[in-house]
Amino acid sequence: MINIIKSKKFKIGSKATFKSVNGKINYKFSDGVEVESIPTIFDSNGKYIYPVNLWFIHLITVERAKSLNSCLRAIQRYWNFLEKNELKWDHFPESKSLKPTYRFRNQNLLKAIDTGELKASTCSVYINHIISFYEWAINQNFINYDVVKPFEIEFIPISSQDKLGHMNRKYIVRSTDLRIRVPKRNSPRSLNPLTIEELHQYSKVLKKKSIEFQLHQQLQIKSGLRIEEACSFPASLVKPNYKNQDFFEVEIGPFNGVKTKFNKERKIEIHSSLMESLYRYLISERRANRIDQNTFQKHEPLLINKYKKPYSSNSVQVEFFKIRNEFINKDITFNHKTHDLRATYGTYKLASLLKIKDFDVADAMSLVMSWMGHSDEKTTWKYLTFLESQNARLNAISILDQFMNEAINYE
Repeated sequence: MINIIKSKKFKIGSKATFKSVNGKINYKFSDGVEVESIPTIFDSNGKYIYPVNLWFIHLITVERAKSLNSCLRAIQRYWNFLEKNELKWDHFPESKSLKPTYRFRNQNLLKAIDTGELKASTCSVYINHIISFYEWAINQNFINYDVVKPFEIEFIPISSQDKLGHMNRKYIVRSTDLRIRVPKRNSPRSLNPLTIEELHQYSKVLKKKSIEFQLHQQLQIKSGLRIEEACSFPASLVKPNYKNQDFFEVEIGPFNGVKTKFNKERKIEIHSSLMESLYRYLISERRANRIDQNTFQKHEPLLINKYKKPYSSNSVQVEFFKIRNEFINKDITFNHKTHDLRATYGTYKLASLLKIKDFDVADAMSLVMSWMGHSDEKTTWKYLTFLESQNARLNAISILDQFMNEAINYE
């Protein structure tokens, strides 16, 4: 595994102003561009990886890149792949299938797409960063393109989509044969809620997971919370249901520790069955043994891991990835990510509201938009378009409760 060291913030391109005062030269720097940091990477043996680090410096100082986060993730993944397979970044056999760039694309990135570990769009960005690195290395004479050919240059005709497309129907773009295609998805199709059968299958698998993961997923699928919102959901909002309410409406935002998108405050709904499960966990011995009162001075999160820390989004993604693999091993199709649970809530909830007699579509849209925290009504309209395209009218409350209540297991 490669090692990474990041520098502190600094400025580049600053202007130095000198002034003589009483025979002494004083100076100060002004203007310039503030850079978050420049990463420096070393291989597993602690050796400085010269060409990559020089490329990072070039991107910051010459290209004036504001962030190298995506570049760094791509290079980190590529170099770990090289080390694992004992490959050299600048050694290219004649056969394409043996060249490190093609092997990385085919054996690592495409595999990650197939397993659901990474999205096609992410892998496309990663391979483009690797291509950019090699293009820079060729330009700097680290390697000779005509000798090694890390990829083949291609020129692809693209159809024009603008108003004058009939005059110039196609234009040519430069690409390589390493590119990874990203499937096009129209607006309603971009939603990927779980089907009834998938809900049934997911609830059975979820029951075998930790109670923290179960409750996190319940908050996403039954209240429409984003992954970070569910992780930071505060213990202060969990109450016993003394009044036998069917639903609780609570407000979330930075004021009570919830990491909402753009730090916005909003009200969400919590079904009584979910609130009961949350309260049972709140007062459980398991949580009591994990909580450290001195750790949380202000906003105590509900979900605590075994290390007495707040339950993290990384833990959620790891568990969700394991579930996808379980389905793959059982030959069950489950092409979903954690955000699809939130989409499931929005879709089923809107469908349920639309089934209410004399309930206006605009009112239903407004409620769902408010509960989910959409800043643009176009986002909420996707749910209605999806339902119409699927000709679906589902009862959100009964279906979600039927399967997800069965998923809670405190044992």
